[in-house]
Amino acid sequence: MTRQEAKWRTRRIIMNNDGNDCWSHDDGADGGAGEKTVENFLAKRTRPLVGSQVDSVFYCTGVVNSYTHHSEETELRACADRGASDWAHELKALTGRDSLEIMADYCHEQGWEVFWSMRMNDTHDSGDEALLTEWKRTHPELLMGKFGDRFPHGGNRWSAMDYEMPLVREKVLAILRDVATRYDVDGLELDFFRHPVCFRPQMTGEPVTQAQCDLMTDLFRQIRAMTEEVAARRRRPMLIAVRVPDSVRYAKAIGLDVEQWLRDDLVDIVTGGGYYHLEPWENLVALGNTYGVPVYAGLSASRVVDPTNPGGQAPIGRWRGEAWTAWQAGISGIYTFNRFNPRDPIFRELGSPDTLAGKDRTDEFNPGGNLDYWLKGGAKLVVEP
Repeated sequence: MTRQEAKWRTRRIIMNNDGNDCWSHDDGADGGAGEKTVENFLAKRTRPLVGSQVDSVFYCTGVVNSYTHHSEETELRACADRGASDWAHELKALTGRDSLEIMADYCHEQGWEVFWSMRMNDTHDSGDEALLTEWKRTHPELLMGKFGDRFPHGGNRWSAMDYEMPLVREKVLAILRDVATRYDVDGLELDFFRHPVCFRPQMTGEPVTQAQCDLMTDLFRQIRAMTEEVAARRRRPMLIAVRVPDSVRYAKAIGLDVEQWLRDDLVDIVTGGGYYHLEPWENLVALGNTYGVPVYAGLSASRVVDPTNPGGQAPIGRWRGEAWTAWQAGISGIYTFNRFNPRDPIFRELGSPDTLAGKDRTDEFNPGGNLDYWLKGGAKLVVEP
């Protein structure tokens, strides 16, 4: 199969799994207590997807440089939090295979595609300095700030890496190369919604420059060269997917020159949308069509919420409406984020307009919130239907 053929394979639903399959509450409240086995690992979020509309799993094993897959390049994630324990790091010793090996093997047994998903600037550690990796502690000069610093924009994520720093880009490339060369994955996802900040000017409301955008584009060129080398060696494509703002203008304002990436054939799959949805899906679909790249509608539980209870799970009618609107716009499939119950009906309905037809749904344009929280003037970039 060529890369061109692989990028256009059918993906009715791409499920993003954040890799917390092995978080088990010590009191068994989540039903996750039990033996530390491959079966229990897969039963949590993956095995019940058999027979659903999920064709691809984008699997995340942690945050920058802290992962449950074993590597000499990165640190091993092994922690307990809020009365829960994480035992994914123990799978290698218990079974001979780590979390990513097990996931890749199982997905391929089902005929599913599997990507490793890298969160390009996850900043959960901004709220708790204790979560900082040893690599960040060793290189504080690579971060936007320090604990206690306050910024008006960029989500106030002081622990975000500054991609203008060469060592940051070198480290990211090394992490991606390590996974690409050691694991049987079909591709790599570069997730820029965890979290959407890349360069220092964004933090203070100053414009990100074209030169900074070009640094990120050059990193993509290096990633593409690496994946092509891997593909030639294994005689099978290694695809590159991105999760980015669905507005080209918003994306470029934070340093992501998406149209240049597509023009230079640096990306194979585009998922738009995360915390916010800025434009009608037709706009991103048209961009993808111009450059021959499939476009997926990113539906995130961070945005698709219950308006009467923003902290609660949105009624399924809202998810149906979001998916229906996206399908009518010509997207190639649905991408779900932060919905992990494998028995959730969304995984058996959202992957086709045929299975959505006739069902109750809420059709409305929902841009989400906090647009200026991440980018000064971000709310002005919303283009409603």
